Amino acid sequence: MKHQTMPPRRELPSNVRDRLRRRLWSELDRPTEPRRNRLRIPVFAAACAAAVLVAGSVVFAQNASQAPEQMQASMDLDPAPSAADAQLDRCHKAVYGIETSPLRALWTAAGSSTVDGTTLTAFRATGTPMFCETTERTVILNNPLADPGKAGTSKTSLLMATANGSVAGVVDPTWDSFQVRVTVAPDKVVTAEPVVADGLFVAHVNATVGPETRIEAVRGSAYTFSNVPMGTVMRKN
Repeated sequence: MKHQTMPPRRELPSNVRDRLRRRLWSELDRPTEPRRNRLRIPVFAAACAAAVLVAGSVVFAQNASQAPEQMQASMDLDPAPSAADAQLDRCHKAVYGIETSPLRALWTAAGSSTVDGTTLTAFRATGTPMFCETTERTVILNNPLADPGKAGTSKTSLLMATANGSVAGVVDPTWDSFQVRVTVAPDKVVTAEPVVADGLFVAHVNATVGPETRIEAVRGSAYTFSNVPMGTVMRKN
């Protein structure tokens, strides 16, 4: 039997030996393929769950903003304030210097009308008829202590007028409709159809109104208001 002679043993250079050792340890430290997949699955699931939560939040926000007031209340969301309530907040601040107070809760809006940047809001303060005119720079309220202008023997009364042409008061409950007529010159009159809500009326006439202006309530016959109580300017910029 013939024996083969093995070549003499050769020592690896130290730098080569260190490089091979580092490669071996790096391979041992690397997770196996099944383990890497197990890690990916929960991470991917968590990412999907987060995406679902975000999408659900967006859908909820969209639905909440479009939901009717009854649904918003059930979701503990306050319904958007009405335009009249927003005007009353401004009127309240003009009177008391603050936006909210226990007294503000006693103001109940009946309605509002806006013409050419002038808003006239009717409301009740503990049952007392009140009116507030707001423009970009002014806030005017009626004086509850002023003598109302009587329309003949009816229960329709004028409680406030302003130089901007706002006319407001209470309407006789037996009147289903009427017109407001203002004499601006001996041979010229302007009329307006008032907005009526909760027994109160507001109207805008295209004329400058003063305490001596003749204002009438027309319902078949014309009833001249006995006097014209002018509103009180509460704020002017």
